Amino acid sequence: MNYSKQIATAELISDPELKALANKLCRHGDDLIQEVALQLLEMPDDKWHEINEGGYLRFYVVRTIMNMATSKRSAFAKKYNLFNTSNELPEQIDTEGYDHEKELDLRTIETLLNELHWYDKKVLEMYIEEGSYRKVAAKVGIPYKSIGNTVKRSLKTLRNNYYGIHLERLIREHAGYIISGRLGNRPEDKESPED
Repeated sequence: MNYSKQIATAELISDPELKALANKLCRHGDDLIQEVALQLLEMPDDKWHEINEGGYLRFYVVRTIMNMATSKRSAFAKKYNLFNTSNELPEQIDTEGYDHEKELDLRTIETLLNELHWYDKKVLEMYIEEGSYRKVAAKVGIPYKSIGNTVKRSLKTLRNNYYGIHLERLIREHAGYIISGRLGNRPEDKESPED
């Protein structure tokens, strides 16, 4: 096993931000972190090098944590019965009118905000508070065009990452329907040699 993989995995599982994310997403946050660590350690070395040297290991880990905790089809969710619809008492007593999808969306956005560079995140937060590029520029002494470019870039990054996660979730939720709807024993369902 690759020594750098072991070190990076140990650092990631002790990261307080990742632990906080895992605890926000489910009641079994420590177990979720351990499952992700195991997945990293069992990852083929060529894939590890591609992710690690590409500079998106942390993004990969965050995405994996979110997928494991939010997908009804993930082995982790099934193992810990995260989406059980039994008649047990719910954690929240007053759930009438409570929008679980909205909460999940807010958690996703919060996580994506925390993944932004600290400067981009701070400028975006100030823009949300102040409501204009010029007010932020006056407050911090940075040209308003620079503030505007930072805000636009941050919003584009958030939008792309959010829609990527949302699209992935939708595909996963509907994959069972599509696959079961397309499979069958009819002759037209069999692939032709031209396919």
